[in-house]
Amino acid sequence: MATVMQPNMRAWYHDGRGQPTEVLKFTTDFVTPRFSDLAPDEILVKVSYCALTPGVSMMMPLEPAWLHKMPAIPELEFSGTVIALGTDAEATRPDLAVDTPVIVFVPMQRLITKPKDMSFAESAALGGNGITAIQALELSNLKKGDKILINGGSGGTGSMMIQCAKDIVGDSGYIATTGSMVNSDMLRELGADEVIDYQRHDPLHAYLEEEHSQSPFNAIVDTIGIQSLYACCPRYLSKNGRFINIGAMKVQPTLLSVIGFFWCQLFNAYWPAFLGGTPRWFRMLSGSPDFVTLSKVKEMAERGSLKSVIDSIWEMQDAIMAYQRIESKHSKGKVLIRIAD
Repeated sequence: MATVMQPNMRAWYHDGRGQPTEVLKFTTDFVTPRFSDLAPDEILVKVSYCALTPGVSMMMPLEPAWLHKMPAIPELEFSGTVIALGTDAEATRPDLAVDTPVIVFVPMQRLITKPKDMSFAESAALGGNGITAIQALELSNLKKGDKILINGGSGGTGSMMIQCAKDIVGDSGYIATTGSMVNSDMLRELGADEVIDYQRHDPLHAYLEEEHSQSPFNAIVDTIGIQSLYACCPRYLSKNGRFINIGAMKVQPTLLSVIGFFWCQLFNAYWPAFLGGTPRWFRMLSGSPDFVTLSKVKEMAERGSLKSVIDSIWEMQDAIMAYQRIESKHSKGKVLIRIAD
């Protein structure tokens, strides 16, 4: 059935640098893309839900003007329905047609059909964090029966990481995670064997040395970004264990803070132990959306091994409050904005 497009649409946009809560503007007359303007390799999707990405909030204050065509619409992860395809897209993506429900990452190679029996809201909350979790655990060399620590299990990525780790290590493995005791039941339902109260056990590395030095972890994934957790990890991470950092919650949205953070990650990864470096394997990972990994996320969701954890859903006009929730760094799961059901 042909879709009738309105000439204008609602949008939050920005035309300069700054925090989303400071620079985003709302309009009801943003020009809608026309079918006739669709490039051969492009796909036009009617968005249902947008999943907010903390990295967008961190980078918007640092974006140079030339990086985007201004005014720009933020965010990367969506769910929705295909309403038009370019000629090349029709030929190369036979799984897609008009009215196909999808999970969307720009460009087309990062778009996949929505998992069966999963709502648009659940689907929007699934992809980005699921991709990061799978890629981090593949990098960790985790296997059945292993022991892993996931620092920050309540967040969007951490909640996915627990489920993906459980799928790998099985019932014979062991998953420890940090979180608030308010979220303890939720984290155990996701697959955690131990929930460590990060408020009670501060510094975390002291508790881990006391409780886990005799049976060290095979892998540690840090979704928060605590330098001392890595610096002290030889006391609770096995000699062949791997430490993967995907967190940057301590980084401020300033150029100096970002440069300092990346310098620290390089130091951790490459400074040799004989010169004072930490004698454990380290990598920083930023999840890279691709069709193969997204297909793995979908497969896990369809067989019931991976479910979305949604912190909150906001209406389109309340997007600023949704970003305030992101900036609080206390969200439990994914923060969504409902565009259209």
